[in-house]
Amino acid sequence: MRFTVRAGKDPVTRADGTILSAMGLPGGGIISVGKTHALVRAGDVPEPTALLLGPRVLDNAGLYLGQGIDAKRAILPTAERVVIAGVAMPLDARAMARALQGIPVSVGDVVAIDPAYGDGSTDHVDVSIVAVDPGNAALVGARSRIVTESEATEDVRVESPADAARTSVPKVTVPTTAEALLAGLTTELDVLTGWVSLLTSHRDLPAAWGLPEVAGVVLEGPTGCGKAELVRAAAEASGAQMHEVNVDLVFKPQKLLDLLERAVKTTPVPGVVMINRLEAVTGEEGLSAFKTQVGAILRWFLDAVAERRGLATVLGVSSLRHLDPTVAKSPLLPRTLTIPPPDLQRREKLFEAGLAKVPTDEIDYAALAARSAGFSGADILASVVHASAMVARSANNVTTEMMLQAIEQTTPSLGTVQMGEIPSYGFERVAGLEDVKQRLTEAVIWPMTQPERFASMGIDPPRGILLYGPPGTGKTFVIRALAHESGAAFFPIKGAELLDKFVGESERGVREVFARARSVAPSILFFDEIDALAPVRGSSTTSVTDSVVAALLTEMDGIGERGDVVVIGATNRKDLVDPALLRSGRFETHIELGLPDVEGRRALIGITDVPFSPDVDLDDLARKTEGLSFADLTGLFREAALMVLRKEKSELAVGWDELDGALERFRDRK
Repeated sequence: MRFTVRAGKDPVTRADGTILSAMGLPGGGIISVGKTHALVRAGDVPEPTALLLGPRVLDNAGLYLGQGIDAKRAILPTAERVVIAGVAMPLDARAMARALQGIPVSVGDVVAIDPAYGDGSTDHVDVSIVAVDPGNAALVGARSRIVTESEATEDVRVESPADAARTSVPKVTVPTTAEALLAGLTTELDVLTGWVSLLTSHRDLPAAWGLPEVAGVVLEGPTGCGKAELVRAAAEASGAQMHEVNVDLVFKPQKLLDLLERAVKTTPVPGVVMINRLEAVTGEEGLSAFKTQVGAILRWFLDAVAERRGLATVLGVSSLRHLDPTVAKSPLLPRTLTIPPPDLQRREKLFEAGLAKVPTDEIDYAALAARSAGFSGADILASVVHASAMVARSANNVTTEMMLQAIEQTTPSLGTVQMGEIPSYGFERVAGLEDVKQRLTEAVIWPMTQPERFASMGIDPPRGILLYGPPGTGKTFVIRALAHESGAAFFPIKGAELLDKFVGESERGVREVFARARSVAPSILFFDEIDALAPVRGSSTTSVTDSVVAALLTEMDGIGERGDVVVIGATNRKDLVDPALLRSGRFETHIELGLPDVEGRRALIGITDVPFSPDVDLDDLARKTEGLSFADLTGLFREAALMVLRKEKSELAVGWDELDGALERFRDRK
């Protein structure tokens, strides 16, 4: 956004509220401006494009009054360590950390420490920022360390030759566990940061803008997938403090009421109260005997949070079904965000983070990620601990083989059928269909193995494929072979299997199969007989299929970020599938499989396991079977082989007599 620099006051930068909302910062947040980063809040400005900078921010940014600049929204990581100039700490380190909490700092900044955090002196203390870990800019949080240059030097450990021998590969910069859990959640973080900024703004923006009363949002997702880390990052990006309420050891309603009442009264504003693992008290294994009381307490809590200015809440739960409907559908909780399980990229980052300080040989992180489908973040760290225990009493390093063994011995918490089916054959068992195999390779395997080819052309790979054609032409067979070739998890689903006469059950089934596929991505979802699941809306006697089509459209459009999941459908009648599913972005690639030509029939004859007599001319057989599908040919060979078994011939081989007889019977049935 383009602004004109005007004179303001430190430390908070001011801008027009409408402009901030357009930037995705309702109520304020953090912006990059010049050479630094600054907190920005809505305020009275002389003109809509004015940006009011105080003298200190102006100097740090390297700007001057009246200058036209571009300012952008910024999401900064939490600082692990902030290094200040000098060899002595001007104030107590903890006091400095408290003074800077919630403040963005960039290398080269000079920041002023409020005397209230120091030793009672009357003047501000100027501090120069010389380094920030990680990166060159970050947000000071509750766990950030403030150190001097001399202390930072002491932090650097000089490795002895023995130390160096324990690690054959130099360590590179790796993400922290929190950063790894947040990888791939940029959209969710942006949305949650916007909500926290809105609800905790010092100007009480909901009331100022005439918005309905709101307490917070629901955060849904499996345990160990980063809900707490996401809320903490959103709170810090909004300049708010997070208060996490632990309900794991709550066994009575009164205890829950005490915890929540204390959180509402003592959390400083701007602040966010997060109740994580709420299913511990609301789920089937929670305080089920006190269900009514727990629901009433949570409704009171939402009212209390909504009434306190600058306070918001986030309810973390593994599934909405664990919440009382009166709570889940409360107007005080108008938004539900869903956190997907760690995908392939996030699992790889989590292994890098978990093994960052463990002595290792060269680790194949991609292999670990591929073998840990269905693992939550907690499961991944558990496997790292297990492998570390293998070498704790020796001088050995952790190897990829050890990690794979540890993964094998760790039970994934996100599902026991995490890899779906693993077909046993590849394209070598698919007769002919060379063009079909090539198009499937380009649409499915290339995006998994060579994504840079699509990026170089500035396009996204197709994410939905529809195979159509007469029965028996090999649609299901070739897709199973594709799953084997790609190495992706494979989930074959019959369209009719998802249909349920009860309202909502079929749509829930669609959401669940997509969620399961996302949790083990890369994966292939194969909907066979999709015309039964998603017929043209209005053509069915029931409304169930219409709801299923809507659920499919939602999942395929990626409203809940589909992830690295390829969706393939198969049908005998393309004209029976709802047209909305056939447009670009959904089932956009249409591949027809017609009856095989003579070359295709000859290819199937060449790879069948049925033994033929020497007098059988296979080329002639291919010509004689004109008009038969692959399934018809397989049935023909089975019928001929059974004739041989009935005759109890000494030579178990199919001859022309059996083939002609089977072909005659087959054509009579047709």
